[in-house]
Amino acid sequence: MCDYTQVEYACGHLRFTVRAWCIKYQETHKRCPPNVVAIEYRLNEKCGDCRDSTSPFASKKKSSSSSKSSSGADAPRK
Repeated sequence: MCDYTQVEYACGHLRFTVRAWCIKYQETHKRCPPNVVAIEYRLNEKCGDCRDSTSPFASKKKSSSSSKSSSGADAPRK
């Protein structure tokens, strides 16, 4: 089994980072069930999914068009 570190973030999300790939993975590149050998607490930071969008590396999500009325139909032109 591959050895993993469980990382817990301030937002409550968990991530698993590999510490060492096992021989089976190195030969087949098929992941086996994780073997958690350490737990790391990063309670002073959020995970990548929850980080502030002010980060220069954060992707910006496109917002939907606001030109439609609340009924979902296009607003009439004058």
